[in-house]
Amino acid sequence: MDGYKGSMVLINVLIKYNIMIDTGIKKVKRFFLMCCLSIGFTCPTFGSTRYTVQKIQVVGNIMLDREMLIALSGLQEGTIIDPDAGQIRTSIRKIAKHEGVKSVEIYLTDMDATHNLTTVVINIEEHAHLANYVIEGLTGKEKKSLFEKVTIDTNVALSPFFLHKTTASIKKFFLDKGFKNVQVFTELVPVKEMAGKATLNIKVNKGKKITVNKIIFEGNEQIDANLLLYHMQELNEAPRFTLVKDIVHKIITLAPIRKGGILLRLPTKMDDVKRYFLSHVSLFASIFTEEKFLKAKENIILFYQSKGFRDVRIAEERLEYLAAGKLNIFLKIEEGKQYTIRNMKWVGNYVYDEEKLNRLLNLDKSKIYDPIYISSRFQPGMANETIGDLYTNNGYVFFHAEAIETGIEDNQVDLEIRIHEGKQATINQVNIVGNTITHDYVIRRELLTLPGEKFNVKLGIESLRNLAMLELFKPEKLIFPEIHPNEANGTVDLTYSLQEQPKFDLKLEGSYSGKLVLGFTMGSNNISLKNLFTGKKPLGAGQRLHLTSAWYGKDYKHFSLSLREPYLWLGESPYIFDLSVNSSFQELEHARRTVADNVADVILFPFEKLAKKGNMIAIGSRVALGKKLSTYWEGHFGIDYHYYTYKNYELLEDHTKRSGTLHDINVDFLLSHDSRNNPNYPTRGWSWSNCLTLTPPYALFGYNDAEKSVIPRFKEFAKFMMDASFFKRLPGNFVLNLRGHAGFLHGFSQKKIGPFGRFYLGGTNIADLSGLLKADCITLRGYPDDSLTPKNYDNNIKGGVLFHKFATELRYPIMLTPSCLYILGFVEMADSWLNYEDYDLFSMKKSVGGGVRILLPIAILPMFGLDVGYRLDRVMKASDRNKAFEYHFVFSNSMR
Repeated sequence: MDGYKGSMVLINVLIKYNIMIDTGIKKVKRFFLMCCLSIGFTCPTFGSTRYTVQKIQVVGNIMLDREMLIALSGLQEGTIIDPDAGQIRTSIRKIAKHEGVKSVEIYLTDMDATHNLTTVVINIEEHAHLANYVIEGLTGKEKKSLFEKVTIDTNVALSPFFLHKTTASIKKFFLDKGFKNVQVFTELVPVKEMAGKATLNIKVNKGKKITVNKIIFEGNEQIDANLLLYHMQELNEAPRFTLVKDIVHKIITLAPIRKGGILLRLPTKMDDVKRYFLSHVSLFASIFTEEKFLKAKENIILFYQSKGFRDVRIAEERLEYLAAGKLNIFLKIEEGKQYTIRNMKWVGNYVYDEEKLNRLLNLDKSKIYDPIYISSRFQPGMANETIGDLYTNNGYVFFHAEAIETGIEDNQVDLEIRIHEGKQATINQVNIVGNTITHDYVIRRELLTLPGEKFNVKLGIESLRNLAMLELFKPEKLIFPEIHPNEANGTVDLTYSLQEQPKFDLKLEGSYSGKLVLGFTMGSNNISLKNLFTGKKPLGAGQRLHLTSAWYGKDYKHFSLSLREPYLWLGESPYIFDLSVNSSFQELEHARRTVADNVADVILFPFEKLAKKGNMIAIGSRVALGKKLSTYWEGHFGIDYHYYTYKNYELLEDHTKRSGTLHDINVDFLLSHDSRNNPNYPTRGWSWSNCLTLTPPYALFGYNDAEKSVIPRFKEFAKFMMDASFFKRLPGNFVLNLRGHAGFLHGFSQKKIGPFGRFYLGGTNIADLSGLLKADCITLRGYPDDSLTPKNYDNNIKGGVLFHKFATELRYPIMLTPSCLYILGFVEMADSWLNYEDYDLFSMKKSVGGGVRILLPIAILPMFGLDVGYRLDRVMKASDRNKAFEYHFVFSNSMR
């Protein structure tokens, strides 16, 4: 304090006698003043008083802890403090850094000059803490979506930093959704009943979403604007569809046959087709966001570079905002020159020669310099074999390659491809994490990456597919195993991360197109029969046990209990074992009854109530043994027996009531292939199933009880069924699905084929409701259920003896996780014929339409679908001819 007094006295003397100094010498005065100040401020270092802290008081704190504030200050009782040494300023800075402190003041009181004792007072002003918050301007759904991304902690200090961070997070959330002009305002309202607490009011003004209207390019002399639009991917223009109009115009004006017309000059490149199509079709306008815009510009640059324009750049960009939330984008492009490859040299390839590498590199004959394509050939591919596949599928996990430009002259590039092959790696350990229910051995028997084997990327991908097809794990969560390489000893460790499905299945299945067919399945794909007898949880062995029931109104009921053991060891080989028992009950009211029928019922069944109704009871079982022949192929052999008893039952189309018993003994042979990559939404691969079902040839043995009764006591037929489905991912995230189905029914006697196992056609009914006739229902959208089934009125038999069906679907995903939702368009054609002589492919019934499929992450619900079909041919029933559209509700993953 004495030092401060000395400096002030010195300054007063200067001011007092300033009139005696020449005012013209300003520089001298300033220099003299600075020297005096310096001398005055250095005086405290020689004469300041030090104090011992006797006590520390904290005042003004409400929510902040006293001990925490003292600890932050760095001050302690008993320590010596020098008021002029900067200790207090340091303590203030430390406390002020705390987010809950609005302002802080530290001063000394109760100073005892005799004993050099003092009390330190820390005076705090806090920010209010959050009591609750209120958001205005949003719907309930928007709030829920917002808080999935933005979290507001409770009891947090409402500091400017917190308010800024919260405002920025909310703004970013809406900016990412296309609300370019979103505004967020915050207001703090103190809570009177709670000291130091406040309510945070957040007001959100979203404004309108910004959608893209037009994207205008300038300077693109070498590449058409429509191709650039296509390859932007992230941004689309406003919807338009002028394709039909342009085709009609070209036909009317005879444009196709003029000079240069399409009939005289067919397009030779896929880019030509894309260019024409995209110039007339835009389905969805994109919502504009900065992230999408940056990605779209990057895609344009990459596309240009893939065409050899190495030096391309976007020289200028401009955004023009229009009314109603629309936006025009202007991009000026400097294309530069197109580059080609002059010389190419391989360096570091010791395992494979240049000829093989050049063949896999597969450069175009024009040798246009495409660095994007060249880099892609160094990565493992999914379809065509790449250089990356060649190495990584043979253990070279440490392989990497890089194309270096070693010279550029006259728009020609010299390349040197430098390869680091590394050691051939062996798999050391294969770890599995995330399987809380499924036993490790169930997973490991599906893995193709085994310890001691050479590392192979392809086998890792196939292992993931095998795990997905088990339907025990969420397929969208299956990712390539994490690789832990050790290049020093040439080994890798692999870790598979899994996320399991629910323990039990509880699913509904069915369809509706005029009548409701409903099925119910309960069970598990992951039980353990062994653990039933050991006291452990009966789960985790991958065995399947299901109880299935189906209803068709109140008349038809079906129940089935099935068990599958996917790995039954017989000798040294594993087999697939299936066992099922089932029963059915059908009760029918007869619409056509005469007086004679009623009299006969009273005489023959005076006490039986069921005499007025038709009923059928069936019970049976099936046992099958299968084997996995290779990665994708399986073979199965099964034996099936069913016993039927029926009374007053209308079997044929003559509506005659019959009673009796029936035996159905048959064997079936199934050969199937399945290389689909996903059971719920496949994007590549194909499946093929061939099934031959045979009954004993009673007629060949000389037994034919059909001569005694219209309905024999033993079923006799031979049936062959084939189903094929192919999936291919198309540009633009579309998926093409081509399907074909066929069925053939034969008899063993020279007489006509009997009524059993025939084919019904039409609608989306997938359940067998024909009772003991056991017909196969073939779907055809756009037509009512069973409306295309042929009937033979000569022998009163319903159903065809052969059928063909072809279907084409184009699918587009809306979302794939956590729910699976996609839309589709379809073209279908099918028919069923009474006799082989009637077979005519050109008479097949056709339909077109569209639909939607959704699979919710709820175990009880199957894939739900709604299809709208438009039939292109007439139906047999006159009552169904008035409407051309048919609506179908489907509760199933597949339809034949």
